Amino acid sequence: MKKTQKLIAAAGLIVIAGTAFGFYQYFRKPADIRTLQADFTITASGIVADYNNDENAANAKYLDKVICVKGNVSETKISTEGQCTVFLDSGDPLAAITCSFYEDEATAAKKLHPGEPVTIKGKCTGKLMDVVLNKCSLIKQ
Repeated sequence: MKKTQKLIAAAGLIVIAGTAFGFYQYFRKPADIRTLQADFTITASGIVADYNNDENAANAKYLDKVICVKGNVSETKISTEGQCTVFLDSGDPLAAITCSFYEDEATAAKKLHPGEPVTIKGKCTGKLMDVVLNKCSLIKQ
C-alpha cells in the first residue's frame, strides 16, 4: 500500500510541476531585442549578397539571430495603423532589407529620410523578396 501511495504522490507532483512549467511558458513574454547583444554586424549589401549566393547557408547563419545592419534608407512606409517599415538599399534592384519596428520606436523611424545612413538592430526572419528584420530599433550612431 505504501508503495502505491508513493507512486501516486510522485505522479501528482510530476503533473503539478508540468502544469506550472506549461503556464510559465505560455505566459512568458518574448525577449526584447533592444536589450540583446547583436550576433552579427553587417552591411545591407553584404547580407543580401549572402542570401543571393546561398540562401540555405545564409538562413543557417542569420535566421532567428539578432543582427545590426548598416545601410542607407531607400524608403519609409507608414501603415494606416501607424506602424513604420523602413527599407534599406542593398545595391540590388530586386532585393532590400525590410525593417519593421517596435511601436515605441516607430516615431524615431518615421523621421528617417531616403539616403540617410542608419544602423538598425532586429531579428532576422529570412528572405522573401527582401531580407526581413522584425522587432527593430535604431542604433545611435
